[in-house]
Amino acid sequence: MNFIRILKFDFMNILRTPALLLVNTVFPFILIATMGFVTKSNFGASSVSSYDYYGVNMTIFAVALIAMTAANTFMEEKVRKGNIRILYAPVSKMDIYLSKLISTYLFGTISYSFILFLAQTLFQLNFGGRNLPYVMLLINIFLLFGCCFGTMFCCICKNEEQANSIMQIPVAFFVFFGGVFFGIHRLGVTVNKISNLSPVKWVSECAFRIIYDNDFSIFLPVLSSLLLSSIVCIIVSQIVFKPEEYVC
Repeated sequence: MNFIRILKFDFMNILRTPALLLVNTVFPFILIATMGFVTKSNFGASSVSSYDYYGVNMTIFAVALIAMTAANTFMEEKVRKGNIRILYAPVSKMDIYLSKLISTYLFGTISYSFILFLAQTLFQLNFGGRNLPYVMLLINIFLLFGCCFGTMFCCICKNEEQANSIMQIPVAFFVFFGGVFFGIHRLGVTVNKISNLSPVKWVSECAFRIIYDNDFSIFLPVLSSLLLSSIVCIIVSQIVFKPEEYVC
């Protein structure tokens, strides 16, 4: 029961933060509209429009930033102050960081599932048609990884500003080598091999295969890799997290 109360508190804290709401609802549509409009002449008469292409990629890019939302949910100043009493509550240290992780994941799942559904049904973007549920599942598992990744950095750094500053480096690596803004394959064989280390690249390639080729050959491997990476992040969080450092 205590865990559910903490979880509810963290979830409501996200809903009370306008910046987090905007970043995870309106921001993806702004990115899609901007990139789609700017690059539409590059796609010509192609069956894949610029809005379709960047609809997928900008959604994945926005999801990659969920790690920042997790950091805010975990260590935003007013949350830290309000949770001093948790140190004295009958809950395990895992309950403390898991409540932040799960509340962020629930919020992200609701937001991005709605974004994908709205983009396909109202704005007629191609997110797989009948395969939309599979793309949603892929995005939701990527969300889980992002939440675990952000939580892990908070547990390591013990400070929101420091966590976000350091976390931006691997997130920037994932995004750049994920090729969401331009085809990374143009930079040569070596760079293309490095890009295989990026979860953004896994998700992007898997999504496009499902949407345009009805190809599910890498669907389960990508999901498994993301889940395994999420578990690793949780294990690291459990090892390094100390509640007394969280509330101080």
